Amino acid sequence: MLKAFSLSIASIALLAAPSAHARPHEGGYFGLGLGYSLSIGDRGVPLELSNVPVPVDTSSPEYKEIVRTEFGSGFAFELRFGWLIGPVAPEISLAGHGTFDFENGAGYPTLGVRFHPMLLAQDLDIPFDASVFVSAGYAIGGYQPDIIGVDSKGWEGFALSFGLGATYQFSERIRLGFDVRFTMPFYSNFMWDNDDDIDFDPIETPSTLIVTPTVQLVASF
Repeated sequence: MLKAFSLSIASIALLAAPSAHARPHEGGYFGLGLGYSLSIGDRGVPLELSNVPVPVDTSSPEYKEIVRTEFGSGFAFELRFGWLIGPVAPEISLAGHGTFDFENGAGYPTLGVRFHPMLLAQDLDIPFDASVFVSAGYAIGGYQPDIIGVDSKGWEGFALSFGLGATYQFSERIRLGFDVRFTMPFYSNFMWDNDDDIDFDPIETPSTLIVTPTVQLVASF
């Protein structure tokens, strides 16, 4: 699917751009990215269990499967809007990843900034560009434990993302490239049962890292 998307985007860009333009167009733009996310997290996360409203057996071998931040590896997407001013672009981004059955995944609405160091060189006239970026915002995710009779679980908290990207300028307003994004969700609330509004706090913030390479189509307007 990713290969087909890449070929389709490249075909659209080539049709829209009979000649190359060397530098990104200043002003507004939107980007669409598709790719894959790898989730690296903790299992058996210790929870604050004082005044527990439901029985939680932390000694159970199933506890590591039920309370974890390792979930959501699979298909990834990103939609972002930004405004390029010289070499700097503030951005609004909505990124997500997970399985196609929608039972495991996470989303991150964030605000950030992207820096294009090559644009500092005014006399540089090549159709390639590189950027680094950082953003912060909200993280929410959920998953279905692989245990019969156990309801879905979830997390929410703060998200910090950073990464790098590169694009090729097909025309004044169309670029095609890739991003590699590293997202660190700092989960602070474990959703045990959404129907009954039963949540727990982790004793300490669990370690979680999401690595997401995506193919990106960027269009200026």
